[in-house]
Amino acid sequence: MFPELNGDETQLVQSPDNPIPWTYKFDWTTKQLMQGLDGRYLRTTTYAEYLEETAKKILNTRRFRYEIYSERYGVDFLYETGRMRSGISLPAIKTQAQEALEAHSEIERAEVVDIRFENNGVIFSLEIEGMRGTTRTEVNTWQR
Repeated sequence: MFPELNGDETQLVQSPDNPIPWTYKFDWTTKQLMQGLDGRYLRTTTYAEYLEETAKKILNTRRFRYEIYSERYGVDFLYETGRMRSGISLPAIKTQAQEALEAHSEIERAEVVDIRFENNGVIFSLEIEGMRGTTRTEVNTWQR
């Protein structure tokens, strides 16, 4: 009447090598979720890809803008969009970006290695240490 399970109950408890978290991939030029050939939305497949996509989402989201996110998700420097470059403090933006990234539950340490203006945006060079690994990436944000 009851199914027979092979093994013991320690196998049923989640192992330390939990499945990697995932998120949907986002096309930042069209501001839409990416779709595969079959029409389904694409998800991240590696942990490094997950960290990169999470960093892009955090740094491109204005804090308090969306109710689905907590008050710790997003950044405040997006309110500076449209100001002259001379009125923008890159060290302050760097600090805000690091704090916003480290507020995410999966990110243990984030360092903005470089921050620069390029064309109409701000480019962040990041080194992110997550719970399951590290990655280096560049995030283009703040299209002016």
